[in-house]
Amino acid sequence: MGFLIKAITRLFLKKTDSDLNKEEHDEDLPIFNGKIEIGKYIEFKYIGVNKREEYLFKTPDEILKILNNRNLLWVDEKNDLLGYSSVKRSKLFILSEIKGFEIQNMLPAKGGGGSWIVVRLLNGGACEIAEAGEYSFDEYAEEITQITGLSVTFLPEYYNC
Repeated sequence: MGFLIKAITRLFLKKTDSDLNKEEHDEDLPIFNGKIEIGKYIEFKYIGVNKREEYLFKTPDEILKILNNRNLLWVDEKNDLLGYSSVKRSKLFILSEIKGFEIQNMLPAKGGGGSWIVVRLLNGGACEIAEAGEYSFDEYAEEITQITGLSVTFLPEYYNC
């Protein structure tokens, strides 16, 4: 019954820009206790953090101070950190263990299109940090390289068939 009430309420309430980053419920995420000193960052408009648990933390207070209801890809070179953060959650990585980024676009066909950005690790692993509508990350590729010093690779596009 509670789910039905929430669904109906969402239909009739107008969402504001700040509502787009809010989660439906509080999450029990681990807290990052290290130091963070952000040197550079990029604001991403309305592209939330992937909910998969790997590398996922509650957004640290240092990030919340500059978040401004957007999502940030940020670099802390002093503490060897890279993060992608929203109001509630952050993906946190050791900067020196990252090989680069990959952007994958899926074109609409039978279903809708989409876009993903992935952190590729030096150990061969990968972690999706966000997903959005098709071509959502393309405009940020050059700036990502500028602030991180890491390459951005575009994977071949494919159709949603």
